[in-house]
Amino acid sequence: MGAALPSFPMRWVASRRSLRHALVDGRARVVAAPVHDTLVAAQLALAARVPVTPTHDIDDKLTLVIKTFERPAALRRLVASIRRLYPTIPIIVVDDSRAPSAIPNVETIALPYDQGVSIGRQAGLDAVRTPYVMVLDDDFVFFRSTKLGRVIDVLQRQPRIDLVGGQLIDLPYLRFREPPLGRIFPTQATPREPIRSTIDGLLVCDKVANFYVARTDALRRVGWTRQLRRVDHADFFTRALGVIVSVFDRELRAFHAQTPFDASYMAHRNDTASDDAVLAARWFRQPI
Repeated sequence: MGAALPSFPMRWVASRRSLRHALVDGRARVVAAPVHDTLVAAQLALAARVPVTPTHDIDDKLTLVIKTFERPAALRRLVASIRRLYPTIPIIVVDDSRAPSAIPNVETIALPYDQGVSIGRQAGLDAVRTPYVMVLDDDFVFFRSTKLGRVIDVLQRQPRIDLVGGQLIDLPYLRFREPPLGRIFPTQATPREPIRSTIDGLLVCDKVANFYVARTDALRRVGWTRQLRRVDHADFFTRALGVIVSVFDRELRAFHAQTPFDASYMAHRNDTASDDAVLAARWFRQPI
């Protein structure tokens, strides 16, 4: 066990959570929501003004899989940002909304309502026909630092690596998410490469964000637990330990434009009771 964290940082974390609760759920919501949305829109507009060079070089190598639920505007925003950089790359959208979206030049897999993220990701993976796949949530936004070609080069150059996770930048705070991103569940699995070692300068991790490029066949060896509708992340990477090797590439970046003020969506997102029961039965306790 590591040393306990000093009390000041813990109080600071608690105060941040209290502030977020007050802004999102409290009386300040009526002011915070438009300010949040305006700031995010301004940041994305500024990023979109930066010139980029579209590429078609990896169209036959990589498919992007987006799991979406009840956020059609966020989905369209993500697809538009992808098409600005990669105009013809294959995109599969898995949508279990009440009214699944239809976007031109995008393959859409419409599932029955609220099937959940695990069934959705698995359906998308099953439809992939390229050697590499990228897993995405619908609230990401690509920009000039979302350089996928260099990640494919790494995977082709380094057979020891199966999955390359990127760095998300939370808007509007410009907070960079880097490993460790919370813990996986207790497991007796032995990593194929030492955790926190490096391969080709990239940090070996037991868990990265749900923003990654992977070998399609390697991802199929892990798959997702169908019963988990909301909370799939730690379960996936716990089961992946010893099966695949994941690394973190801080140069692969995307914006993370969450929707904390979408009350309807958040009510679904926070409904995790059934997932908690599944995870408790499998792993006996929640990850920290």
